[in-house]
Amino acid sequence: MQKFKELLAEYGQFALIMHLSLYACTFVLVFAIIHLGLKDWVLGHAETLLGSEYSKAGTIILTFAVTKLTQPFRLMLLIPLVPFVKRKCDERTHRE
Repeated sequence: MQKFKELLAEYGQFALIMHLSLYACTFVLVFAIIHLGLKDWVLGHAETLLGSEYSKAGTIILTFAVTKLTQPFRLMLLIPLVPFVKRKCDERTHRE
């Protein structure tokens, strides 16, 4: 979490927008997977981490819980991705 705070301090709004975009993409993807009839498959994989009380949860609650479980992976992806994307955006801006 410290690396993410450093990332926010250095890249500010750009890092926050990328973080929220990645969160929204993850949320929509998990929601689609659950909504397309794979709720039992998701529960089978996440029940050991979430607990059995989520087996009766609705789609939105389960989507929030599974999306929260992906947070460490999203942050690991975000930390190298933000500087790379920012550099590419800056290069593209300077070319124009």
